[in-house]
Amino acid sequence: MSGFRTLHRITTDDGDSSSSDSPIWRVKFSPCRSSPSSSLRLLAAGASNTIKCYSLTDRTDKDVNSNDVLDASAMTVACTQSLISRDDHQTNSAGNNTAVLGYAALDIVRNYCGADDTAGNEVVMASKLGGHVCVWVRLDPVLKEKGVVVAEDIDNDDDENNSCGETSSTIQQCRKPYAEFKVPTATGTTLAIRPPTLGNYYSKKETEILVAMGCANGAVVICKSGILASRPGDNGITRSASSSSGGGAIVGDTGGDDTVVMNFTSFNNKEDDSSNNTDPSGDIIATVGGGHACVMSLAWHSTIPNTFVVGRKDGIVDIYSAHTTSDDYYYGNEGLNFRRVHRLVHSSFPIRALSYSMPDGELLFAGDDDGKLYSYDASMALPSGTSESFNVASPVKLVACALAAHKGWIMNLCAFPDGNKVATCGSDKSVRVWDCGMGLASGTPVHSFDGANEGWVWGVDCSSGAVGSARLKLVSCGNDGSMQVFSCSE
Repeated sequence: MSGFRTLHRITTDDGDSSSSDSPIWRVKFSPCRSSPSSSLRLLAAGASNTIKCYSLTDRTDKDVNSNDVLDASAMTVACTQSLISRDDHQTNSAGNNTAVLGYAALDIVRNYCGADDTAGNEVVMASKLGGHVCVWVRLDPVLKEKGVVVAEDIDNDDDENNSCGETSSTIQQCRKPYAEFKVPTATGTTLAIRPPTLGNYYSKKETEILVAMGCANGAVVICKSGILASRPGDNGITRSASSSSGGGAIVGDTGGDDTVVMNFTSFNNKEDDSSNNTDPSGDIIATVGGGHACVMSLAWHSTIPNTFVVGRKDGIVDIYSAHTTSDDYYYGNEGLNFRRVHRLVHSSFPIRALSYSMPDGELLFAGDDDGKLYSYDASMALPSGTSESFNVASPVKLVACALAAHKGWIMNLCAFPDGNKVATCGSDKSVRVWDCGMGLASGTPVHSFDGANEGWVWGVDCSSGAVGSARLKLVSCGNDGSMQVFSCSE
């Protein structure tokens, strides 16, 4: 019996009575541990001016023999937090009615580069149309238990309890961003955070987390986020140093009463400090490509540092890299000089969905508006044997193509953490799970959730398996303003 089943439908009744049925465009599971440890953290962005954060607890995990996975009561869902921009927060507080653009792109990473696959602060970035970017950070629950507090929150306690005009029984927290900036050349529809987990390969001068955003002319801009990146050997609370970006401690000032104070940002982010000109967030450090059709999708490689793939409206897929094989790169002074290393031209339709396979990025998946799902072999670029060097110029070959993966546009896709499957969603109202091997080549999905949402299914994501429930979960979102949670065990 297949383990792919509909588990729960998340609507506005699940702990959030304030939201309308506005479309949800992107949905993401957090890769970071939550409290309680058995829960999953889910974030949803769409046509609303807030990003909703949910806590999902799978009750069937308590009984491994339970077959009651079709019962909605098997999962507990609660809306625990609402993320909002500073402008929208002021607008809501004043009761003004203004046009809502919503958040068209969303990404989440763990700010950690050690061996623990659940540790690290959660960094969330989302962009509105026009390139308006907001950055939020959530402290690792383990650090909270150790008495760590966030410097940016010390004088901002009112924000933690601000409910955006709602009662405390609906939204417990309404968080404003730690950094906020605008990239005028970016469309705001594509955004991808460079993985902080590869910090061992980045230059010592790269003190901040970087984000890539697509432009209408086909270029990709790489920007500073203003959020300090975890460095090798950094456990999050013990290292103390000066930030080259704007002064202050990176992560380790010791306050009174044995309290450890952590700084998230590399600048003074006080709203009432008009003299502050040291904010580096939004600074463009590289502009890559250009002169082509609009960027429709972006994805960083999960293991090869400073390497990302771009999908464009004309169907062209380009892979860029600034990686060097020098063993002393981390201690060197090399800049980020990206160059195109591959161009894939198998499609002539817009590429809205891109992802490397997990956990090693051996495969590259691309979905286009003709309903085709492409799989490329990118394993030759990975280290082999005892070698630790990457060969980004190695061939990337097409190995399979599902000619009719969807009866319409492929809107989004995500790779499963085991590296064996990939999930897609489309304008045909369906979510489909594919085997990365012969299943994709034959055009036959492992499972298809037809009518997953009432309308286009805009986004899909899979839990990491390292945090929360031991059973993998798949989630989709769509035009109807709801999210569907599916079980993925077999």
